[in-house]
Amino acid sequence: MNKLLKPITILLYIVYIFSAIFFAINRAFGSVGLVAISLIGTFILSVINKQNEKLLSKELYIVLALFIMFSSLLGTCFNFYDINYYDDFLHLWSGVISCLVAFSMIKYFYIQRDISKMSKVFLVIFIFMFSMGVASLWEIGEFLMDTFIGTTTQAGGLEDTMIDMVDALIGTTITIPFIVKKSSI
Repeated sequence: MNKLLKPITILLYIVYIFSAIFFAINRAFGSVGLVAISLIGTFILSVINKQNEKLLSKELYIVLALFIMFSSLLGTCFNFYDINYYDDFLHLWSGVISCLVAFSMIKYFYIQRDISKMSKVFLVIFIFMFSMGVASLWEIGEFLMDTFIGTTTQAGGLEDTMIDMVDALIGTTITIPFIVKKSSI
């Protein structure tokens, strides 16, 4: 993973810069702004990873940085959300990411003890609840944006919200056994 970190980061910066130029030429200034926010977000993740790898591991940094690109740049700016099941893929991926973030938090705050001795039941419950909490807060955020700003993130209404939550549940359910196994090492 160490060998991939720098090339992936550089590739992301290049993609963002060329995308910003493309959108500026085409006068899509909203997309230029979103590309700038994505670039800044990736840079901030990189800085956090360099300063505190225990909190934001290289693997988690790569997964988050790629998620930003897939959701913001490809999804919103290049209209990948128009592709069938693209939103489902991202919500499933967000379930995986939420689990990894929860485990990263446990490792960061559980510094005095050996994680392999932690109760597996507690680990599963905490990661599951954290991940599903993140998914529900995301859906609440989408609802509030649609209600007060006029966006259409929940164009499918309640059915869209429930499918997104099920997608996150699937990602969470797939990821937890891997984390439990990793915590036993």
